[in-house]
Amino acid sequence: MTYRQHFAARWSDFVRSNFDSPEHAAMEFGVDGSTAKKWWAGSHAPSGFAVGYAYEHYGMQAASTLKASA
Repeated sequence: MTYRQHFAARWSDFVRSNFDSPEHAAMEFGVDGSTAKKWWAGSHAPSGFAVGYAYEHYGMQAASTLKASA
C-alpha cells in the first residue's frame, strides 16, 4: 500500500470520527459532496488545504488521527 493510500485511510478515520456524514464534512471543508463521499469511503486523500484546515480547527483530533506512525 502506498503512503497516499495509507493517508486516505487515516483521513477517512478522521472525517468519520469528527463529522456526522459526508455532507457535514463537505459543508465544513467547503468541498463538493462527491469529494467528501470519497474521503468518507477512504478512496481519496485530501489536498493540502483540507489537512491545514483540519490541523487549524481540529488540532488534537487531527494530530492523533493523521500523524504517521514512526
